[in-house]
Amino acid sequence: MLAPGVVAIIAGLLAHRLVFIHGEWHLKGPRVVVLHLLSSCLLWTKHLFGRGSTQAGLVETIYLATCYLSSLFISIAVYRLMFHRLKHFPGPKLAAVTKLWHVWKCRNSRGHLVLQAWHEKYGEFVRTGKIYPNQVELPDNIELIYSGPAEITIFHPEAYEAMDGPDNDNTRSDWYDLLYPRISSIFTRDRQLHHERRKMWEQALSRKALLQYHRRMVEKVRTLQSLVALGKSSPILINDLMYFFAFDSMGEFAFSEDFGMMSSKRWHSSIAMLRSALTLLGPFSPAIWIPRLGFAFIPSLWKVRHWFQMLEFCDQCMARRMKKTLPDRDIASWFIEDHVKRGLDPSRARWLSGDTATLVVAGSDTTAPSLTLLFYFLARYPTHAEKIYEEIHGVDRDSPAALATLPHLTGTINETMRLLPAVLTFSSRVTPPQGLMIDGTFIPGNTKICAPRYTIGRLETAYAHPHEFIPERWYSQPELIKDKRAFAPFGVGRTSCVGRHLALAQIRLVAAALVFHYRIKFAPGENNGKAVERDMKDQLTAQPGACRLVFQSRV
Repeated sequence: MLAPGVVAIIAGLLAHRLVFIHGEWHLKGPRVVVLHLLSSCLLWTKHLFGRGSTQAGLVETIYLATCYLSSLFISIAVYRLMFHRLKHFPGPKLAAVTKLWHVWKCRNSRGHLVLQAWHEKYGEFVRTGKIYPNQVELPDNIELIYSGPAEITIFHPEAYEAMDGPDNDNTRSDWYDLLYPRISSIFTRDRQLHHERRKMWEQALSRKALLQYHRRMVEKVRTLQSLVALGKSSPILINDLMYFFAFDSMGEFAFSEDFGMMSSKRWHSSIAMLRSALTLLGPFSPAIWIPRLGFAFIPSLWKVRHWFQMLEFCDQCMARRMKKTLPDRDIASWFIEDHVKRGLDPSRARWLSGDTATLVVAGSDTTAPSLTLLFYFLARYPTHAEKIYEEIHGVDRDSPAALATLPHLTGTINETMRLLPAVLTFSSRVTPPQGLMIDGTFIPGNTKICAPRYTIGRLETAYAHPHEFIPERWYSQPELIKDKRAFAPFGVGRTSCVGRHLALAQIRLVAAALVFHYRIKFAPGENNGKAVERDMKDQLTAQPGACRLVFQSRV
């Protein structure tokens, strides 16, 4: 008869080969943890019923659990290092063994620099972890088939087209279950559902719809301009000011509600809490199963509590909006129409909640860093601010369409988004069973692929002088762009950012208003804005370091 320790070791091996190597586990993680804890309790109870001492039972239970877990994790590590189908791709060995290594490297929310360093060391195709085993069960009874744990990060201009271009058969990765059981039309992993419900978003954020929001958009820009004027050439922390503007604007366009941050000149408590919640994604985005465990076991502790409070805040915004009858349309009105149309559809509440959370975060948490970084570059390179100033003379500065025709303004915005995109690293898909080919390199089927914008925007294979700020490359010096495919700040194809027109309209209006009235400089002692990039954090969206500017009136 086998000793208990040997049985535990065999159980660990079988658990890996027969169970954990199959299926997707990020949504099942809490149940797995509970099952293992219950099994340990049963072992201890069995020992006690056998009239053993409490202490001896505890020691034996710990011993058997150690044997089992050691066997399980050694089996996983050996498989991933020696027998995995991606073992020939270069990359850090510890990242291939466990995503916890990637999480550890991102502990300071500097994931963009971690991936940049790996690209410099390992090349264009880097094995950065593991993800899917065989059969995956997705929410809402969707099933996809995968054939082994794999993750490749691609540092190549073709990455975005390969991931989301026409005719692609890729699917979204486990990251997109972050809001589950809420369902976001934009983030859903169900391609058909995304295709159907994206139409609602496209209507709410179409160019025609933006005309209905135009008056409110201009009013918010004027409020921002008045705040700058109140500064009277005193240093302004532009990070906070742009967040105040972005969230107040989102509240107005989305829910016809003013969060009042620009008027009060301080953070709304719920918005500050939202930002705190999103800091979870700095270290944990590479292993989304970790936040999922936190959501299940410590919902009222630490920043996990802020996550649920953030979702509650989003739901409250929509609940308040649903009680109003307004003459003018806002973005929420399209969501409410869809919600009412579905009547008793049991999924409607989950869809409305998921869409609302997406709207609140994506509608502001990308615009704010984009504006902060744009003005950082304008202060760092004042000659470009002066070129924009010359361009906007004689142009209707309250018209996003007119501003969109200005080449240097557009080039400056593009160059900002190339070097420091609002989303630094986030973007992941799973290749179809047949795999895909990128520039002669075959990526096997059912492999998670990632494409970090921060590094791809600086590739020498895509741009001449890639680390230099040259807005002219986007209109008068096109030879400085070697491969246009490397520029996709809003994504490509059917999964591209549906709110790009609104975001660009806001950015152009703000840039034109402030550049026309002010010369922009760094505050004394800011060392040419060194802290902006030095202290930048990657937390789903970019969080630039402190940027203190002085706005000197041109009058």
